[in-house]
Amino acid sequence: MFTGSAEDQLKIRERIDSYCDAICRTALDDYLACWTEDGTRLGEGGECRGTAELRAHWDGIWRVVSKMAFMAQIGAIEVTGDHARARSYCLEILQFRVGGTRRLIGTYDDKLRRVDGEWLFSERRYRIFLDESSPDAKDES
Repeated sequence: MFTGSAEDQLKIRERIDSYCDAICRTALDDYLACWTEDGTRLGEGGECRGTAELRAHWDGIWRVVSKMAFMAQIGAIEVTGDHARARSYCLEILQFRVGGTRRLIGTYDDKLRRVDGEWLFSERRYRIFLDESSPDAKDES
């Protein structure tokens, strides 16, 4: 489940940590810096390709969400040259602007590519594993 050099695995773990940090801080530029220019997000919650669509997706989420806690646990990292696959599980707690919260456990199946020495997401495929929402959660996305 974990292959490749320890250095590459560590850099991929740091990329996943940076992604979580950017979301918790609502830092769009840091979030976009986690992706290749042609990066693709697939699965539940919306699909988008490329920086412009990732930015629009981000804007759509933050129109309805006021705060989000986002933490990840890595299940696998497999490195082959300048490409890698990773699997992680994330805990998301979303607080909506109109009231209510939603707690999710999701899974990401990722493809990463080394670009100028940096590991970046080229594809993130997301699915919800568990959904525990308060009765007053009003997700209007």
